[in-house]
Amino acid sequence: MMVKIRYSLLGLIFLMSSCDKFLEVETPDNLVKDEFWQDEGQVHSSLMGLYTSLNSCLDVYQSWGDIRSSLYAPGAGDDFNSNRAEFLRHDIYPDNGLVSWSPVYRSITWINSFIKNAPGALELDENLTQAELSSMMGEARALRALNYFYLVRAFREVPLITEPYESDSQTFNTAAASEDEALDFIEEDLAFALENAPETFENVNERYGRITKNAVRALWADVKLWRNQYQACLDLCLQLDAQYAGSMVRPLDWYSIFNPGNSTESIFELQYMLEGPNSPLYNWFAHVNTSGNDRRYLANATNIALNATEVLYPPVLPEYATSDTIRLKNYAMLSASLVTNGYGLGAEVYKFLGEAPYQRAYRSSANRNANYIFYRYREVLFMKAEAYAMLGRYAEAEAAINVVREHCDIPPLGIGEGGEGTEFFSRLLMEREFELGFEGKEWFAAVRISRRQGYSNILIEKAANGHSMNVSYPVIRARLLDQESWFLPYHETELENNLQLEQKDYYQNK
Repeated sequence: MMVKIRYSLLGLIFLMSSCDKFLEVETPDNLVKDEFWQDEGQVHSSLMGLYTSLNSCLDVYQSWGDIRSSLYAPGAGDDFNSNRAEFLRHDIYPDNGLVSWSPVYRSITWINSFIKNAPGALELDENLTQAELSSMMGEARALRALNYFYLVRAFREVPLITEPYESDSQTFNTAAASEDEALDFIEEDLAFALENAPETFENVNERYGRITKNAVRALWADVKLWRNQYQACLDLCLQLDAQYAGSMVRPLDWYSIFNPGNSTESIFELQYMLEGPNSPLYNWFAHVNTSGNDRRYLANATNIALNATEVLYPPVLPEYATSDTIRLKNYAMLSASLVTNGYGLGAEVYKFLGEAPYQRAYRSSANRNANYIFYRYREVLFMKAEAYAMLGRYAEAEAAINVVREHCDIPPLGIGEGGEGTEFFSRLLMEREFELGFEGKEWFAAVRISRRQGYSNILIEKAANGHSMNVSYPVIRARLLDQESWFLPYHETELENNLQLEQKDYYQNK
């Protein structure tokens, strides 16, 4: 890996005159030790820059973690390009720009710089206390863990870079660490973060938009589930239950999770203000009320209709097509007006687009600032359900799912109705999709479950049936039989610049 970063202090001063300025700071193109890290204000400004750096990672986060799920269909705009088509077709090549990890490692190097240099301000500014510094270091370590966890889930083996880049000529040629080595490193960061990160913040944008102990718990539970450490996952989830179980929004308030956002169920979401970086979500998903050519993604209307009306939520009243009358009513999760995309019809993803649900009320151009949600409590409930089921405790797994159903006015699962084994986990992934769909992690969830012995066919069947680009079932199945294909190739530029990085066997001849 070779990275060159020019060091300057362009635009890094973060104005703290108002708490509402959160995330208006520009990304830190660089932090020079002799000119920066001098006082509490500079350290705090640089910490805010670490959050802003996540904004540049969202496109690859979404691509790596979500768009290969069976929920997605091509958008009708020019921004659905050949790189994105490779992902949806499950036929990805090493020259695909979306497999470049440069924005994530750029964020990591800024975090590494903070971790190395921020403690020096203690000797220079008596206003900065050790407690304040430790709290900010906890946030930084959690953000580094978050970045590395995305890398591990996408590539499996990745280089571990723990030092900042401090000169224009500095290069790193680093072999990829094993998956377990990387996950151990992530857990070390999370242990530090849980001990030192703040409990909460008074300001609402910081309470949900900065790392807290609950954000660390949610991320760590996700890591434990990825590592198949089910009881450890449950232990963390149960701590979150104590904070959130009594704070879930009412069924008719479901849309408030996305607009205005920062709901009582929120754990961690990247904040977008009227000023500062722009949220990408509107341009990714809007098709009807937009004049732009972005229009990147649609929902796979065929699979959604089949799974909702026949599998999970059959109607209980004759005037409704499904018993999910909260999320699947028109202008809630989706718009019922289908869009032509050249392959067939897709549904517009409305959950990020509207001023209000159940009506055609798109956000104005000045208010297209939906937060990017990393964790919210309903995902914790689904993590619990998965962990309980892997321990053979299916009744408790169904109970966790039923909490989500109850808060969407959906009839609960009866005892044993969710099935066991492959049947249960196939249904669980569908339950997740209707609640968490398009929020960035449903491909990762399918990979996590299907890697376990005896469950590989779950991902393959989901991907191959009802394919949104009309690729045949046998072709998709053949492409996914080798589990190596579930992970991404190293980008060809990284292989050229890092001589210790070796392309994975599956991608050697692509």
